[in-house]
Amino acid sequence: MELDSIYSNQADYIQSLVRYQHGGFVYGLYQGHLFNSVFQPIVDRTGELFAFEGLVRIKDSLNNMIHTGDYFSSLKPGDKANVVTTLLCAKLHSINLAHTPHRDRKLFINVSPSVFSLLANHLQAIEYLLLRLKCLRMSCSQIVYEITEFEDSDLSGIVKGKQRLAEHGIATALDDYGTHYSTRARALQIRSPYLKIDRSFVGDQQFVRHAVELAQQIGAKTIAEGIETEQEYWLCRECGVDYFQGYWVARPMESQKLEQY
Repeated sequence: MELDSIYSNQADYIQSLVRYQHGGFVYGLYQGHLFNSVFQPIVDRTGELFAFEGLVRIKDSLNNMIHTGDYFSSLKPGDKANVVTTLLCAKLHSINLAHTPHRDRKLFINVSPSVFSLLANHLQAIEYLLLRLKCLRMSCSQIVYEITEFEDSDLSGIVKGKQRLAEHGIATALDDYGTHYSTRARALQIRSPYLKIDRSFVGDQQFVRHAVELAQQIGAKTIAEGIETEQEYWLCRECGVDYFQGYWVARPMESQKLEQY
């Protein structure tokens, strides 16, 4: 789609979907759905907080929870609804984090490949992001875009987009490493500075060791996702994983509760 219909000098369409709450926190309304930010901590090998991943909780007009994966899977790659909801969620996450005591931490944000390529290769989109971060008193180095499910046809745009974002200090992460689309070959092509090991492999010692070796080869840091037991944590730690995320570490929290973390 054409981003000019969203990035306009006359009106900020995404901003019109944002609703404010007490304390400066925000939620979004789009096509009858309500979007709320939650944040899951990512910690280092000493247990110290390193970053948060911004996640979204979605409700329909009847206040029923909608599975996030099902919602985004129902959207066509690159269509307006896909782009708008991705931009809206990113805006909610950045505003909400900026209103917490952890405003200086890194923020990981999920972005579909079609939207990532569209945004990263659209100068006006990048300029708007830089302006938004400046208004929130956040830096570009805090933002990490997680590249999710993609096909071979997306690779060129992803690689170019990753390089362009890096010029502005914005990093990327290859998400769900080990799944059918997040492979060793693609990791070598994209060379994102963060490699997120899929939750289904965090108990596989051999796989985790190979992932750490690959990350070291491309100069990336590893993040083990979906750590749900102490055993998984120690397995990954002993294999040399850099960062950890999952229910065993900490569950996702609403923006207003981050000050208690």
